[in-house]
Amino acid sequence: MINLNKNLLDLDGKEIENANIGKIVAQTLVQNPKGDALKIWHIAGKLHKGEELELDKSDEEMLKNLIKESETLTILTKAQALECF
Repeated sequence: MINLNKNLLDLDGKEIENANIGKIVAQTLVQNPKGDALKIWHIAGKLHKGEELELDKSDEEMLKNLIKESETLTILTKAQALECF
């Protein structure tokens, strides 16, 4: 299970207000023009709702790669999202 329903932390380890990792990643996923649209749409919907993801290995790798290769996510967000895997 992958749980991105966590608040983003700043460099001091303090929660950033209104910065939920799952919601940030979900928004980035739906703005991406590449990939399996229906699969990504469903994953993004679950992340936005704060749900845990149960993915097979190929979908998990696909999601990791989308996060890693995103040109809009910051390193702060990418790192904390990837730590959830």
